[in-house]
Amino acid sequence: MPPDPFENELNLANAPVPPSVNSVPPVVFVEGFMGSGKQKNWGPLAEIFKNTGIDQNCSRKLIFVKPGCCNSLHDRAIEIFYQIKGGRVDYGEEHAKEFEHARFGRRYKGFYPQWSASNPVHFLAHSLGGITIWKLQQLLASDIFPASLNPHPDMILSLTAVSTPFKGTQGVYLLGSTINPNNIIRPFSIGCWLGRFVHIYEYFNIQWLKELFYDFNVDHWNFYWKNVWGCAITEKEQQSDNDNQNTSEEIKQSVAGKTYGLLYCLYKSPWLYNKDNGPFDMTIHGMKIVNETSRIFPNTFYRSYVTTITCTENSIYHTPKPSLSLYYPIYYLSYKIGRFRFPEAYKQYQPITDEELPEWYENDGLCPIISQYHPFSCSPGYCTHHDGMPPSEKYKSYQVSTKSRPNPVRGQWEVWKIKDTTHWSIIPVWYNDPKQMEFFVGYKEYLDQLDALHL
Repeated sequence: MPPDPFENELNLANAPVPPSVNSVPPVVFVEGFMGSGKQKNWGPLAEIFKNTGIDQNCSRKLIFVKPGCCNSLHDRAIEIFYQIKGGRVDYGEEHAKEFEHARFGRRYKGFYPQWSASNPVHFLAHSLGGITIWKLQQLLASDIFPASLNPHPDMILSLTAVSTPFKGTQGVYLLGSTINPNNIIRPFSIGCWLGRFVHIYEYFNIQWLKELFYDFNVDHWNFYWKNVWGCAITEKEQQSDNDNQNTSEEIKQSVAGKTYGLLYCLYKSPWLYNKDNGPFDMTIHGMKIVNETSRIFPNTFYRSYVTTITCTENSIYHTPKPSLSLYYPIYYLSYKIGRFRFPEAYKQYQPITDEELPEWYENDGLCPIISQYHPFSCSPGYCTHHDGMPPSEKYKSYQVSTKSRPNPVRGQWEVWKIKDTTHWSIIPVWYNDPKQMEFFVGYKEYLDQLDALHL
């Protein structure tokens, strides 16, 4: 059973509405693990969202956020908040002390400074992005943000998650994470080598590379060589990319702003061998910790798109369906997830029992479907489940009539299961695939439907 819903603490009826607010709430797009955050990857969304059901002459504001693509849920959620609202990223004094990184991060102007409980936004998130927004909503109900910014969970009008591991995934264990509490990641695994690459990349901090490819946004860990060696940061570097670098003086002022040498990081990274990173949060262990203190909120609309590519073959195990369009790495990872077993040596640490494991075998190449549904177990009044894409006005010839389209219910999870679809088929890269167009057109209609209920 999910925890009790959060009770509103603000008198929203008396909240002032700024005159500059658009007539419809914006939509924020959030990528998952290793997402580059580049708007062009999402496809022709400006064309799809060029008008709304409320006002055909009004285009919905589209916001593309760029949190650290390998950062923890906590850090990513904080970064997204300040990217939208504006201000200097503050990860929290206690959090910074616990994980020994700088308390403060980059400074942002804010995509939507008027964001508030009376001016909420929609979120569309993929994979790690989905649980990032789930975490953000929990933080909005806490006291981590300054009271002057009026944080409130109702700032999130809707959360739509695609291929999101709300309960974690055993795929992360296959890529390097361990269930041994004394060793967070295997030293010669794919995940560990990826972490070493991030350390080298961030140590040299080549700006044109970051602009062209990836910006991992791990400045608060102080991996940049000038931070490590205590060199002065130039004025140009301080001003570049939204004041992204911590100066030497700021490091001293920041809580637990430690620095680490490159060789030490390559040997035993204080970031990887830690619980404050994205890979750990995507483990079943990590999401159990998150969900133990999480709850649903009565004024938010929740929807999940569940993807799967596997089937059973007269056994409890799941195997990907053969397809020429399925890349071998995805096939192999899906196959291994479909018959995953925890190591015998660490049985005492496994987060789910052997009897429960078969429920975790059907997957999309990275995430089991049982984890993609929602954060808690199914119960009456908590969730509704459907097969296929939601009915769409434009694609009604392929679906049941839109008259049978379920009415969204606040505080209730709506789940849509899409077969023969991998973890990466819909988001985050645009392939000009008909299924992607159907998804985004349907999502646009869904937002119009929510706006009609909200406004």
